[in-house]
Amino acid sequence: MMQCSLCGKEDLNFKCPYCNGIYCGEHRLPESHGCPGIQRVREDAKHRVSESLETEDYQEENQTWTPIVPEKKMARRPTKRARFSATEKRDLLIASILVILVSISIFGAPTGIINGIVVFASFLTGPYWWVPVGMISVFLLSFMGHELAHKFTAQHYGMWSEFRMTSMGYYLSAIAIIFSIPIFGTGTMYTSGASSKEVNAKTSLAGPLSNFLFASGLVITAMLSVFLLGPSTLNYLMFLVRYGIIINSVLGLFNMIPIPPFDGAAVKDWSKPLWLILTLALLSMLIVGYFVIPNIA
Repeated sequence: MMQCSLCGKEDLNFKCPYCNGIYCGEHRLPESHGCPGIQRVREDAKHRVSESLETEDYQEENQTWTPIVPEKKMARRPTKRARFSATEKRDLLIASILVILVSISIFGAPTGIINGIVVFASFLTGPYWWVPVGMISVFLLSFMGHELAHKFTAQHYGMWSEFRMTSMGYYLSAIAIIFSIPIFGTGTMYTSGASSKEVNAKTSLAGPLSNFLFASGLVITAMLSVFLLGPSTLNYLMFLVRYGIIINSVLGLFNMIPIPPFDGAAVKDWSKPLWLILTLALLSMLIVGYFVIPNIA
């Protein structure tokens, strides 16, 4: 059996008539493997739909062509929805487990995962069990929200986009878990089929932008918390909010580095002012998280 050109799976493979690549049953469709000839695929599809909906009847009296549209048939707008392959679901699950282990390990910094589990367990038996659970949830949502923002934006523009674990991702996750380092690198979102520099930049921009929006929402939550609950140095809710602001700011700034393969490279190449604005906005969120929130709590 031949191997799939995308995932390497040995299967009853198919040859794509548009790019001549060999793909397994899961990736045989052009949109599933990011076919370079996707534009031809769309044109052929439009032509087939047009032929099925219209027939031409030549009128001899006035020498014109009159399209006869079948009754009760209306053109439907294409629906755009998220697509997840079985392989991607598996890799997202693995990445989620690794991210959770990293977040637990951070509780035991700098001694690693063992002490992190002890600290985590001690919180679970007390009245503030929701604090470590909330921290893990914020950590996971920050990472997954970033990656899925890339995916959904790419699919919005008709591109192929799927998350994949990488060998480097496993190594970085192991280091993060052992040494309690919040490294963001379990995997990456593979995207292909970008039609322009602008579309590629917007897809790259979506990840850091999601982190900025998350951090901004937490800043608003902090302000409302102070207004409704009053300032308190023992306010664990404020601690959780501060943690989320810092995590999202760091993740966003890390990805705005203007060097490939970071997101910032594509954004800066498309629009330097936009790159600068978002970078400064994320930096301001980081400053708020470190210096402003502790003073109002």
